Amino acid sequence: EVPLARPVSRFPSSDIDLAFVVDESTPAEELRRTLLTASDEVQPVVVELFDVFRSEQLGAGRKSLAFRLRFQEPDRTLTDTEVAGARAAIIGAAESVHGATLRG
Repeated sequence: EVPLARPVSRFPSSDIDLAFVVDESTPAEELRRTLLTASDEVQPVVVELFDVFRSEQLGAGRKSLAFRLRFQEPDRTLTDTEVAGARAAIIGAAESVHGATLRG
């Protein structure tokens, strides 16, 4: 499979980090796919897992998965309102699909 290159946007990106506490049995890739497609308006162009944390503080059988999300459009700068709406949709999808909770 040959990877396809995307044109590089000349507009700035908005990056946010979100960590979710999920059941130990939840695969990170399943949660990542949910995050990629959760927002109807603005979708992240990158969703990258950067940390897996396990601790008794999270509860038995729980783990934290932290993702970096990058939002960017090829033809304009996104507004704070657009990014905030996408963030809310992504958190809601993680909660409803995977029973995730946002880690404070």
